[in-house]
Amino acid sequence: MPTDIKKMLLEENAAWNSHDVEGIASFYTEDCTKEDVALGTGTRGKEELNALHRRVFAAIPDFTIKLTSCFHTDEWAATEWFMSGTYSRQFPGMPPATGRRFSVRGSTIMHLHRGRIRRVSDYWNFLSFLQQLGLAPEDP
Repeated sequence: MPTDIKKMLLEENAAWNSHDVEGIASFYTEDCTKEDVALGTGTRGKEELNALHRRVFAAIPDFTIKLTSCFHTDEWAATEWFMSGTYSRQFPGMPPATGRRFSVRGSTIMHLHRGRIRRVSDYWNFLSFLQQLGLAPEDP
């Protein structure tokens, strides 16, 4: 089972990097929830999850996630990653697009159920994102 979980995490990451919305959703349960802690937002169910991912890929057409580490048990998984891309179109609830590139570090905690992702909490550096886009002052 542990090898299968690591394989799932790597395949889910590959689906993200190919912008395969349905492919990403295939790793989730029907009743999945996703929380973006940095933005204070969340989704419930695959329909909302897919809509979120479509908005991400529209706003950041070159969006990628590079995994740097994965940890898991039978019921829990965690990944560390770098998210990068060009903020090209405004994402709902975010500042206007700047056309600038960013690369921010983050992590994801996942609760698994029967080999699928049931709940996700993403934690990433929103201040660094804003600074790289020129929307927040750099550190003194």
